[in-house]
Amino acid sequence: MMKTLQLIILFLSACAINAQVIGVRFDVGNAIPKTGVDVLHRLYKKYKQGPCKAYTFSQKNTHYRNDSVIGQSEWHEAIEFPDKFRINFGDSAQGNFVVFKNDSSYNYRNFQFKKSNYNSNTLLLLLGGMYYRDFNEVIVRLEKEHYSTRIVSTQKWRKEEVEVIGALPGDTLSNQIWVSKKMNRVVRIIEKWDESRTMDMTFDVYKKHCKGYVETKVTFKSNGKIEQVEEYYNIKTVGVFPDEVFNPKSK
Repeated sequence: MMKTLQLIILFLSACAINAQVIGVRFDVGNAIPKTGVDVLHRLYKKYKQGPCKAYTFSQKNTHYRNDSVIGQSEWHEAIEFPDKFRINFGDSAQGNFVVFKNDSSYNYRNFQFKKSNYNSNTLLLLLGGMYYRDFNEVIVRLEKEHYSTRIVSTQKWRKEEVEVIGALPGDTLSNQIWVSKKMNRVVRIIEKWDESRTMDMTFDVYKKHCKGYVETKVTFKSNGKIEQVEEYYNIKTVGVFPDEVFNPKSK
């Protein structure tokens, strides 16, 4: 009798353990992230090769100084994920533009090459480029640019819950990525551009685009003050760009 009772207890315990395991598997998608890597991986799985790989758009800029408007401008741009980005400043026929490729930027004036600089363009990576790279490479690139991807915190921002990668509550100086829990998209990036300048970028308006989304309004604040507001329009997908778009030759 005692042995029979022990067997019944062991059987019930096994069933309970199995039920717990099944329960854990069922809830994995809603699990609380332990690190920022977990949040990034969730985004990666959702949007991998989802955003339009290549597209063009125009943008209207409002420029500020000390929170007051000082001017406006218009740019015309081309993107090819994961790492190509061109901005034509003003009239494209004037030949004033910059090309970003991989980890560098190349500046042209009047169609003449002027200089190149190191520029990892984290913005391009986080807003689409990461979904066309190997996930481990994404983490390596972010860590190289001083984003602590092991840190994550849950905070309230604009009346919604966000997961903040790279910073704890109250820290607005470390490089960090804010992700909307509800919308599963990046809504804010804070990055230290140099020793005296921290840029706070918020993605205020967006729309669905291919199997992802594209921003249509972005606000840039430098050291807490609005520097530029960008509004994007005339967004068009592209099959293949001509080679000279991202590999221009001086005229």
